[in-house]
Amino acid sequence: MITCNTRATFGSRRFLWGQLSLLAIGVASLFYNDAHAAPLAGTIISNMAVGEYKEEGSSVVQTSRSNLVQTTIIPVYTHTLTANRSVQATAGQRVFFSHELSNTGNSTDRYTVSAANQTGDNFDYSTIVVYLDANRDGIPDGNAISNYSLAAGESIGLLIGATIPAGSSNAATGDVQLTATSQTSSQSQQNTDRSTVSNQAVILVRKSFSVSTVNQNQIVTVRLDYENPGVVASGQVSLSDTLTAAQLSYVNDGTENWNGQIVNPATGSNDPAGINYYLNGNTINAVLSSVPAGGSGFIQFKVRVNQALPGRIPNTVQVGYDHDSSAATADISTTSNTAILTISPSYGVEINGIAGSASSAAADNLVTAPAVSSGGELLFRNYVWNTGNSEDRFNLSFTNDSFPTPHQVEFYRADGVTPLLDSNGDGISDTGLLQPGEKLEIVVKLRTPTTFAASSTTSYSIFPRAQSLGNSSKTDTVEDRGSISITDASRLVDLTNSPETSNNASGNGSISNAGNPWKTLTGSSSGSVVFPLSVKHAGTATAYALSADADGNFNTVDLPQGVAAIRFYQSTSNSCATVGSEIQQTRLLADGESQLYCAVVTLKADVATASNVPVYFKVASTTYVSSNNASNPGFDTLMNAINISSLNSIGNVVLTPDLRGQIAPNGTIVYSHNLINNGATALNGSYYLAVTNDQPGFETTLYYDLNNNGELDSNDLLINGTYNINGSMIAAGAQLRLFAKVQNTGYSGVGVVNTTSIVMRDGNNNAIDSVTDITTVSATQIRLLKLQAKDNNCDGVAEGSYTAATLTIGRNADGSGQCVLYRVTVQNQGALNIGAFNFRDTTPAATVMAIAPVCSSCTANTISAPAIGQSGSISGSVPAVASGASHVFEFGVRYAGQ
Repeated sequence: MITCNTRATFGSRRFLWGQLSLLAIGVASLFYNDAHAAPLAGTIISNMAVGEYKEEGSSVVQTSRSNLVQTTIIPVYTHTLTANRSVQATAGQRVFFSHELSNTGNSTDRYTVSAANQTGDNFDYSTIVVYLDANRDGIPDGNAISNYSLAAGESIGLLIGATIPAGSSNAATGDVQLTATSQTSSQSQQNTDRSTVSNQAVILVRKSFSVSTVNQNQIVTVRLDYENPGVVASGQVSLSDTLTAAQLSYVNDGTENWNGQIVNPATGSNDPAGINYYLNGNTINAVLSSVPAGGSGFIQFKVRVNQALPGRIPNTVQVGYDHDSSAATADISTTSNTAILTISPSYGVEINGIAGSASSAAADNLVTAPAVSSGGELLFRNYVWNTGNSEDRFNLSFTNDSFPTPHQVEFYRADGVTPLLDSNGDGISDTGLLQPGEKLEIVVKLRTPTTFAASSTTSYSIFPRAQSLGNSSKTDTVEDRGSISITDASRLVDLTNSPETSNNASGNGSISNAGNPWKTLTGSSSGSVVFPLSVKHAGTATAYALSADADGNFNTVDLPQGVAAIRFYQSTSNSCATVGSEIQQTRLLADGESQLYCAVVTLKADVATASNVPVYFKVASTTYVSSNNASNPGFDTLMNAINISSLNSIGNVVLTPDLRGQIAPNGTIVYSHNLINNGATALNGSYYLAVTNDQPGFETTLYYDLNNNGELDSNDLLINGTYNINGSMIAAGAQLRLFAKVQNTGYSGVGVVNTTSIVMRDGNNNAIDSVTDITTVSATQIRLLKLQAKDNNCDGVAEGSYTAATLTIGRNADGSGQCVLYRVTVQNQGALNIGAFNFRDTTPAATVMAIAPVCSSCTANTISAPAIGQSGSISGSVPAVASGASHVFEFGVRYAGQ
């Protein structure tokens, strides 16, 4: 759920639905400009299970995230070289043989290319050279080459140029072999070309397009150049160029010509003497009476590009000719070079409010929902259309939000239950891959603020935005408009800044000052600021719990940017000049009574200087909360801000991810984190991990996963305040797994939320990066564990134990993709039973379904998954999770990348 406030960005994402749901978040560590490119070698495919549920009798949504499981794609170095060529030639002629080199692996590779004479033939060529033919027109591009690099999936045209010795006899043959060798794997591919010397006519045909890169409906000129380097004139020469209708079609515009003379494609029409040019279906035919010795010419016509999808259109001319003007001998058949047109990818997006078409009309770009009261939920149905010609995915965000703050808004799939997650690892919710012309129905849910008192029914708007990942400049928005009904509410509590008496948040629900903070304080690195806050109560005696949040959405608690901890204390003066004991709630307040308390905000030292960082404070009575939290709320919220200066940040080392979980009073949880050196050089020296907990009664202990098995065990190494994290340097690109063991030692009450901040520092005490773990004390303690195992032959039997450690995946020797088996375990370690929940997972990037899901505890007919060989969502429903019970959901995927 995204909490909207006065900030322009929407970085906080949370998910909410009625029963526990298990989701897989697929994250790739590398990203590509091509939206449909397969992950390259070295890509880390990560999966994390997420669970959310409500405890019995509670409306508070609890969130838990499993450990990350990671699979690294193994480099595969393969290439192809096509094809063997055979031509007729004359003695002393320089001939060219065309080939194509393709990188069919998943990594960039460099190839040594060479050509050499072969034995067992009649002559050796002189001056053998390899050239590039980048535009595939049969003419060398630039100087000779001996090596060339290709990215994964790329191809390039090559030409062998070789000279036949003068005086070679008729029918003599010469062979030359082209070799392309991977400089990485040493694998080689060869083509062998042959020329046969003729003392008769020799017809060579070269095909070219006027351009190399095209779009659908573009008209392109085709040119067929022919020559006879032979010593005698040829007999009849037939050229036949067949166009694939789905790719190209003939354009009859009267400009077709032979050596500049107009020809007519109608069968039997009068063409210039010496040629019969005609169209038969989608095949262009040209019959030449003769080509004199040493003669040459050309034919030109036009074609229209019909293909819409990006890719290549290869085209070759079939040639047959009478080399000796004799009916007693068979004609010679040969081909031209293969000319190639490339369809460029184009990207486009439309987001609107209609299911029928990708209309951009103003009326279709406005969606209106019925009015709701404060705290109610607005629901909008939008549609994201891929209007480009390439598969693409689209990031989803919000712009120009005019709804009162704070409110929560989130993208869901069409069922209104399943949240849209981040499928490509950039941290932004997206649609997943959509094919050209495909649409995705999405639901935008916006929960209005419960503390907003509407004096009149007013319309507000939010603008969801879809942005292409293939071309980030392609964006579109839709307006979702809704209104909040008039509220006439009785208020119980007023939270204000102190000692201010004016320009303050007087009155319940006065959260912000027209979207701005009521009070802003300035602090510096590693220091703190103190907000004196006053709580005034009206009505029957009650106490108020104290809390703070980054965005005003108190369903889950996040610390503001740059903040290490927020704690509350009694005041020993009227201004918080000195503070007393730490507290978590006010004393019992009688009707009309007030209490001053002190909110002490401790600042980090590991973020850049920041201005106007919002911080929300809330007081809430557990006694006086009405059923709808609007007509009689026993809480009040106040928005202040902090200016942070002189913070330091170092960029190449990453500590990830932030995690959340639940524990019972006096319980323990272990969080797994990755420390990654993204820099170009090794990290060598002393690095320390500093740990803070923002609630009393919590202890956090750190361990290094010494045996790298992904699980905390007796072999792992305790990290203390003076220990260099791994005892040696961290190589460039390397990563370490760290465990944070959080224990509640003070029997904290249910609902207490502890934030553990882990900061990596260097020997000069500079903060490098940090992670935050949020632990909620809960009567119900849910544990989610995701493990994986290799299954190379994809028979459903693990080849080794299940582990949380990183595995590798690639292809077997026979080219088949290897499999990974996943086992997800949900365990209720608390004292209370939990009702129905859903397993929701998905096939990770570059994989397809291989082993159907198995869940013995799942309700019949609730398991769904893609067909074998397909990718998509996987789910299953378990009716209940009793205290102490656990349930397992298993499935397998096959690697389908390059």
